[in-house]
Amino acid sequence: MFAEYPSDAVAVKRAIVVEDDSVLREHLVDLVNQVEGVEVVGSAEGVESGQALLQTKPEILLVDLDLIDGSGVDLIRAGSAMEGLRILVVTVFGDEQSVMQAFEAGAHGFILKDTTLNEVSQALHDVLAGGAPISAAAAAHLLRRLKSEPQTDRAGATQSILTGRELELLQLLAKGLSHKEVAQTLGISPLTVGTHAKAIYRKMKVNGRGEAVFEAVSEGWIKLG
Repeated sequence: MFAEYPSDAVAVKRAIVVEDDSVLREHLVDLVNQVEGVEVVGSAEGVESGQALLQTKPEILLVDLDLIDGSGVDLIRAGSAMEGLRILVVTVFGDEQSVMQAFEAGAHGFILKDTTLNEVSQALHDVLAGGAPISAAAAAHLLRRLKSEPQTDRAGATQSILTGRELELLQLLAKGLSHKEVAQTLGISPLTVGTHAKAIYRKMKVNGRGEAVFEAVSEGWIKLG
């Protein structure tokens, strides 16, 4: 069954949440409802109930991949056929195949279930703006997939547009370190780390850490591991 949430503000972007764990579902609903300009108008636990919610024509679908009655990929595929719907996968990444299937089905972005309110807010606004927010974990899955496929000689990798210091900082971010941990490693302040990170994302024309790491590794600028 799915629960419905009333929406009064016409300008507010309408979101639905599909997650089979009731505790996590309510937690996610609460997080999304705290994001300015976005309101959850319905939540569901499975593919069938999620499809019923799609009929309400929301602007955002937040969906897990492992649902009570099937795969969230099926719901993503159905949602991708709807005009104006942006799809954000919220999950714990269990295997590369599921991640790739979700992308191929039409997902626009990926975040983890333990994502903070600020990260959820940024991801929602990015995806609504046409961006593709992606966590570092999802980027790692994609990179492993790329590495498993036949590759051309990396000697021809394009020259980095980042400075040596920015590459060093991005390498640490690629390892999953927080801004505080990066600051301690480099002997700078967390505020300076944030400033450098924003400069990196701006130069690379990406929306966040995951996309930056994915692009940098793909171009051969940095390495994972």
